[in-house]
Amino acid sequence: MNAELKNPEPQQTLTLKDLHTENPRWCVGCGDFGIVMGLKRFMVNHQLALESTVNVSGIGCSGRAPNYINTYGVHAIHGRAITIALGLALSRPDLKLFIHSGDGDALSIGGNHFIHGINKNFKAVFLLYDNELYALTKSQTSPTTRKGHKTNTQPYGTYLEPLNAVRLALGAGASFVASTADWMPDHFTSC
Repeated sequence: MNAELKNPEPQQTLTLKDLHTENPRWCVGCGDFGIVMGLKRFMVNHQLALESTVNVSGIGCSGRAPNYINTYGVHAIHGRAITIALGLALSRPDLKLFIHSGDGDALSIGGNHFIHGINKNFKAVFLLYDNELYALTKSQTSPTTRKGHKTNTQPYGTYLEPLNAVRLALGAGASFVASTADWMPDHFTSC
């Protein structure tokens, strides 16, 4: 009889502690803490295997997310997280992919990839960190900055209506779209 069948290894349960790497270094009060913690809770709730989970990010504050989750991670160049994740999805369809991107990264520099990624409808979860600014570069206008909001790049206030990412995703044909807030952890994990 096979030894593995006689004495099977007990299956380990994934815990939040298993996902911890280092303490995140974001500004005090930043919503990115809540998003990463929500994703970790989601992973524990669904018992996602660390060895088959990959977090891909672009540039900006959200780009740090893969460093703070104990899975495989890729830090792509600005606006290209979706293209890297698509390559992974095509080569390894068994992977659980999470894409982290900020409003500037995804909707400005990577706007074309955002639209075409939705159109391709590949298996991944896209997390848009939308703080309505290029915060890493200290308060520059992003595509989602509220009209009239004063920034370093538009000191008299933005003059354009903000881009609505949810409407854009739905209009491009996204198969599932949800919106939540970093201060609503139970809502985040229930999606």
